[in-house]
Amino acid sequence: MDLINITKDGSVTKRILREGAGSSPEKNNSVCVHYESFLKDTNTKFDSTRDRKAEFTFNLNSGKVVEAWELAIPTMKVGEKAEIFCTSDYGYGDEGRTHIVPPKANLRFEVELLGFWETASSATERIQCADKKKQEGNELFKKGLTEEALFAYRKARDYIKDLWNCEPEELEQCRLLIVTIQLNIAACYLRLKNYEFAIEVCKRALDRDCTNIKGYYRLGQAYLELGEFDHSIEFIKLGLEVYKN
Repeated sequence: MDLINITKDGSVTKRILREGAGSSPEKNNSVCVHYESFLKDTNTKFDSTRDRKAEFTFNLNSGKVVEAWELAIPTMKVGEKAEIFCTSDYGYGDEGRTHIVPPKANLRFEVELLGFWETASSATERIQCADKKKQEGNELFKKGLTEEALFAYRKARDYIKDLWNCEPEELEQCRLLIVTIQLNIAACYLRLKNYEFAIEVCKRALDRDCTNIKGYYRLGQAYLELGEFDHSIEFIKLGLEVYKN
């Protein structure tokens, strides 16, 4: 694809390598990315989360990353992979980074936006953010972006998994929401053929709601895929009993 100017003078540009399908982060959101960093002129790689096999998380507008990222990443959608090019003014400046980036170096980054989330404090805010993230996961799952959907569902769960100090109606709302989120996570694991994890989260969901038919059905699916037919039939029968009652 063609280069997109992020700054008017072309000091920061972006080329989309893979279109995203989710939403875009906003000011002060926390974001999670994979990236590889290169000296543009020599194509020398000097940093990579993929080599470290560890995602990188940071807050936008926190001053923890180069300015080119602060400008370019909010233009990305979840699931998008892009090249970001910048002059030294938007990278490591005239001094560079000792032993890593030379002075006045132009840079190229390959960045994949895995997901983002906002800060929430009160019980009401946390429940709202969890529901919003769940809806985002649903849209990503429908579009076949299973890894990105799984990320969104996990973040939705993180908002409320330890939420206990709240009003009784909020506690019940939280319980029902986390059951739905856990089963959506299980659906992702089933699609990714990670059947053991699917079983684990289904059981956690049923611990909170033993009448959830979908939980029994997905457990049956997971055990069937593992070739554990007796367990599969057992949970399908339990689900049918719940349905009858």
